[in-house]
Amino acid sequence: MKRAFLLSFFFVGFLGAAFEVNLLEVDLQARPGLVLPFSFIVRNELAQPEQIVLYLGDWDRNEFGENQFYQPGTLARSSAAWITVVPTSFVLGAGEVREIQGSVQIPNDAKPGTYWAMVFVQGEPRLVPYEGVMVTVTRRIGIKVYITVEPAEARGELRGVEVRGLNPLWAWVKFANTGTRNLREVRATLRVVDVQGRTVAEASAAPVPCLPGAERWIRVNTDFRPSPGVYQVLATVDYGGEALLGLTLRLAVRPLSLFPLGEGLGIPQDLDGNGFYEDVNGDSLFNEVDVEVLRGNLMSPVVRANLRAFDFNNDGVVDEQDVKALEALLAAIPAKLPAGR
Repeated sequence: MKRAFLLSFFFVGFLGAAFEVNLLEVDLQARPGLVLPFSFIVRNELAQPEQIVLYLGDWDRNEFGENQFYQPGTLARSSAAWITVVPTSFVLGAGEVREIQGSVQIPNDAKPGTYWAMVFVQGEPRLVPYEGVMVTVTRRIGIKVYITVEPAEARGELRGVEVRGLNPLWAWVKFANTGTRNLREVRATLRVVDVQGRTVAEASAAPVPCLPGAERWIRVNTDFRPSPGVYQVLATVDYGGEALLGLTLRLAVRPLSLFPLGEGLGIPQDLDGNGFYEDVNGDSLFNEVDVEVLRGNLMSPVVRANLRAFDFNNDGVVDEQDVKALEALLAAIPAKLPAGR
C-alpha cells in the first residue's frame, strides 16, 4: 500500500526568497532505450551562501487536485529510478547561479505511457523570527518530470455528476483518466435546461490536469439560482480525445415549506431576498439569536426538508459549517439587514 507523506513548501513571506529555480516542470517525449538530457538553473537570492541538496521522490494528486508525495519508487508509474541529476549537493554562494544537469535513461522494456517523478531542490534549515518566536524553516521546491513513452493513449470516462449548492447552482463532475497518457487540460462544462427545453445556465470550469489512472472531481460554478421546478443538468468533458464525454442528471427543486423551528418562534425569513433565510427565528431581525437557533436545530425536520434555505455555505448539506457561515455573514454585513436590539 502506498503511503503519502507531507512535504512542506515554505513559500511564506517572512522567509523571503532563499533560492529560486527557473522552471517547475520538465516534459519529455521518449522511446525505449533512449537517454534524454534536461537541465535547470538554481539561483541563490540571499546575501550569504546556501547549502543545496537535490533528491528524487514520487508524487501524484488526490481526487481534488492536491499534490501528494511519496518515497521514490512507490508508484507504479514512477520514473524516479530512471532519473539522474548532478551534482546532488553543493554550496551556492550569495547571488550565485548554477546549472543542474539531468538525464533520463528509458528502460528498453518500458511500455507506452506517461511516467513521472519529482526532483526536489532543498535549502538548509534556518532560524527566523515569526510572530515573536524563532522558528526553523526550510525552503524546498519540487520540479515535476514527466516522461511519455510513445505511443501513449489518451482515454477517459465521465463517472459522475453531483449538484451540490443551489444558491447559486454548482456541481462536482467526476472524471477518470483511463488511458496511459498524462492529460494536461481536462475541461468540464455544465448546461442547465428547463422543462421547456430552454438553456437557463451554462458554465465551464478552468482546465485541470489528470494523471493516468487518476480520478478528478472538477467543480463547475454557475450564477444560476433555480426556482422550484424540474431541470436537466448536462455535464460534458473535453479531455483532448476524439469525442466529448457527456452525462445528464435530472434535478428537481422543491418549493420551500417553512414552519417555526420551535415554540414561540416565527417562520424563518429571507430578509434581503438572496435565497438564504438568515432570520432563522422569524422575528424580522438578524442577530446572534438566529445563529443559536440554527445551531440548536440542525437536525430539525423543518431544516432537513428545506436545506437550501439554511445552506449558508452553499455546499449541499446543512451542518456546523453553516452555523459558522451564518456567524460570518452576521459579522460581515450587519448594516444591510435590520439590526437586533
